[in-house]
Amino acid sequence: MIIHFVFDLLALASSVLVSFWFRRKVGLARPAGITQPSQHHYYLLALLFGLVAGSTLFGTLNLHLAGQSGVAKSMLGGVFGAIVAAETFKHFAGIRQSTGLYFVPGLIMLIAVGRIGCFLAGLPDFTYGTETSLPWGVDFGDGIRRHPVQLYETFTMFALLAVLLVSYPRQPAFWQRQGFYVFVLVYAGQRFAWEFIKPYPPVLAGLNLFQWISLALIVYALFMLNRSQNHG
Repeated sequence: MIIHFVFDLLALASSVLVSFWFRRKVGLARPAGITQPSQHHYYLLALLFGLVAGSTLFGTLNLHLAGQSGVAKSMLGGVFGAIVAAETFKHFAGIRQSTGLYFVPGLIMLIAVGRIGCFLAGLPDFTYGTETSLPWGVDFGDGIRRHPVQLYETFTMFALLAVLLVSYPRQPAFWQRQGFYVFVLVYAGQRFAWEFIKPYPPVLAGLNLFQWISLALIVYALFMLNRSQNHG
C-alpha cells in the first residue's frame, strides 16, 4: 500500500536524522566498546542481518499462524533478531559493555513513525486492535470501532524518547550503561500489553507469538539491567 511505503520512508529518514543529531549532541562517534572502524562495519552488518532476518521470519510466521498467506515484517521480530546478532558478535569480539544506546533514538523514531503508517494503512495492514466502545475507537472501514493500538505504541515510544532526552544530561552514565536495556524493557513491555487487544491467535498458554517474543525480550532486559548494575 502506497501510504505505508511513504511512512516507511519517513520512518527511516526520521530515524537517521534523529540518530545523527543525538550522537553528535552526546558525542557518540560509534557504539560503546567498538574501537576499530572495521569492527564497527562488521558489527553494523551483523545487526542489519539480524534485523531483516528476525523481522521477516517472525512477521511471516505470525501471518501464517493467523491463517493468512504472504510475507510480512515485524519490528518486534527485527529487534529480537538484531539483539541475537549483536550479542553473538559481542561474545566473539570480547565486548562486555552495552553497545546499544547508539541505536536507541533511531529505533524509537523508526517504530513510532512506522506505526503511524500502520494506522493509516488500515485493515489490510493487519495491525489493528480489537473492538472497543471507548470514545477514541477508530472505524477502519468495516463498521467496527477498534482500538487504535498502532497509535498507543507511537505515543509510548515518543514518551520514552522524551524521558531519554530530558534525563540524559543529568544521568549520562546510567543511559550509556543501561539505556538500551531500558528501551528493550519498555518496548517489549508495552508490546506484550497491546497484544491482548489485537486479533492474533494464541500459540501457547493463551499468548500469541509476539507476546512470547516480548516475554523473552523482557527477561533479557531485566537480566542485563541487573548485570550492568552489579558491574557498574
